[in-house]
Amino acid sequence: MANNLLEVDNLKSRYETDKNVLDGCTFSIEENEIVALVGSNGSGKTTLIKTITDIHPKFDANRINFRGKNIDFSNESFKLNRIAVFSEDNSFKYWTFHEYNEFLHKVYNREIDEEYQNYMIENFNFTQYINKPVKELSMGNKKKFFIIAALGLKLPLLILDEPVDGLDFEGSVFLYKIMREYKKYGSIFMASHILESITESCDTYILLDHGKLSDKTTVNSDLTSKKILQNFKG
Repeated sequence: MANNLLEVDNLKSRYETDKNVLDGCTFSIEENEIVALVGSNGSGKTTLIKTITDIHPKFDANRINFRGKNIDFSNESFKLNRIAVFSEDNSFKYWTFHEYNEFLHKVYNREIDEEYQNYMIENFNFTQYINKPVKELSMGNKKKFFIIAALGLKLPLLILDEPVDGLDFEGSVFLYKIMREYKKYGSIFMASHILESITESCDTYILLDHGKLSDKTTVNSDLTSKKILQNFKG
């Protein structure tokens, strides 16, 4: 039997109209698993992530379980066990990395692991940007800024929204590596439309199409990209 970290049953999410953007989504994320959420633009990926992170409140679900306990996405204990990095984040634009990182670790009541943090900073080639405020960083370096801080928390659930967007080749390669290594700390739920990011870092993927989720599929061969493409077409 799978050791599930998060289980969501029959999730429906909507905006101002009565039409559901997410229509009966059921999925699970196991402990120490990396799951890709795959879908085209407008499929509802960001809505699903914003619903999980309690940014989008208009939803219904039959059941939401976190480590075996029935919860709501607004549950404070759940919030302290997960963090999300969004594809476009214009927050904290006057903060430097150390200012933001110290603030984040205080909010989550976590000790900063200097060795782990420096390992990520060095391999993301981010050292020269440490003392620059967010507003002066390129898109790729903003992404590194928030990813390094989020990974450093070592929370049970890390949620990434299009993390590869804006990264250079070396940054992407290291991201795949550090994501695989993160499994010793927790699970990752990653929204992506970049096939390489799925085949290089994920254990499983689920396809979101017109508000409905497919069954979870194992990433275990070179045919994975073809399967995803066929699903998009069909």
